[in-house]
Amino acid sequence: MRRLGVLLSILFACLTVATSWAGSPIVYVPRPSGTDDTANIQAALDKCVAYGKDCTVQLAAGTYFTRQLVAYNFRGTFMGRGKDKTTIEALPYLPANIDWLQPCQPNTTTCLWPTLMIFVDGDINISDLSVHMTATDGTATSPPGQIETAIRLMGQYSTTNVHIDRIEMEGRPDSTSGSGFNVGNGIMYTGELSGSSANPIELPCGAAGGFYFVSGSYTVRNSLFKSMWDGVSQDGCVRSTQVMIGGSPSTGNTFENLIVGIDLESAEDSHFEISYNVSSGISESMWVVPWLSSVFVPRKPSTYMIHDNTFFTTQPYATGVLLYNDTPGNPWIDAVIWNNNIQLQEGPSDGIDAVYTKGTMILNNTVTGSGWDAIGLYGSTSSALVHNNVSDFAPDPTTGSAARIYLDPGTSHDLVVCAESTDTVLNQGTNNVVIGCQQAATTSEAETRSEALGNSAPHPRAKYSPYRP
Repeated sequence: MRRLGVLLSILFACLTVATSWAGSPIVYVPRPSGTDDTANIQAALDKCVAYGKDCTVQLAAGTYFTRQLVAYNFRGTFMGRGKDKTTIEALPYLPANIDWLQPCQPNTTTCLWPTLMIFVDGDINISDLSVHMTATDGTATSPPGQIETAIRLMGQYSTTNVHIDRIEMEGRPDSTSGSGFNVGNGIMYTGELSGSSANPIELPCGAAGGFYFVSGSYTVRNSLFKSMWDGVSQDGCVRSTQVMIGGSPSTGNTFENLIVGIDLESAEDSHFEISYNVSSGISESMWVVPWLSSVFVPRKPSTYMIHDNTFFTTQPYATGVLLYNDTPGNPWIDAVIWNNNIQLQEGPSDGIDAVYTKGTMILNNTVTGSGWDAIGLYGSTSSALVHNNVSDFAPDPTTGSAARIYLDPGTSHDLVVCAESTDTVLNQGTNNVVIGCQQAATTSEAETRSEALGNSAPHPRAKYSPYRP
């Protein structure tokens, strides 16, 4: 009887292990072939989608060469053996046949986007691997062009939750590309998917024939992005989404040699935390800017918590942090920016600019370098600049700048409290309050800056996107 009990206990334990395994299947991808591994990886993705929740696609060590990969409703993990051990390498001449004015649903046969990997809907975890796109000048796609995005994460019918951890992503300079790189975006979370053959950029998000809204969560941690236009991107038609880029001292990301390190665009009723990252930008280290105002103007503002980052700019006419709200009567950016270290390595540049925003809080940041201003408000209202360390920022007289902090003629009801009594402020607005600062005399800074940037306020440079001119 005792032996029977032992056998039953062993049998029960075995059944428990088997059930646990059955609930969390692992699909192993064969080792890299050295040629084209697209079919093997796509088959593993398809098998995991069929299994359902909590399935894992496990890549081996080595370098996989692949063309486009597409998965719908993937609810599991796509992972390598480590970002220093498993690499996905884009094959040159990725074929692309999409008409952006009548975009089709992405697949691997008849609707080929210039994108290496696309996930639509699901709960998507990607970790422990590298993604390299090193095709030489003019060979990234066929017909010639950029790889528009390395990994696109999209939604249409349900929430799309994304968690990126411990990946390394790299493009390369490309003299044939308008942006100077062979990759537009590293990782993009977006609603740019349409269920109709109509032209979606003529319709608002969510309308019949227009782009779907995407909602859910978007987390990027412990990762490295270099040599492309954007590192991490969030594009249009996003609402009710929790976004975290970095998040703690041990989970921050690194961005190197990018036009824009962190690219955040129009979002509705969402929450963003951007913290503990190190980002260098040729143009902007990070920005929050409109997507397509003809298609998507958020009805509710989103909150942006931007703190404890280190931002570098590496060329002149750059900005550490840019907030740009293009609809002054509808302020959709609700931002608090604090404890960031902004280093402008090539002047003239700007530290932090907030354009047409309301209630922006800019606190305890450090800005060094030279240019127009360490911190500038343009058309801003009810904002506060308090105890920012700008003493080591030098206004560049060749730009017409005379102060470290600038409030343009369109500002009103803003508050400035300086960290040092020698910090200079040029206040050209109305009903602003300036405390503990040295007020600079009115100069031609506004006109000089307008001439330099082609507008009365700084405007984001055209981002690489098929939907932008």
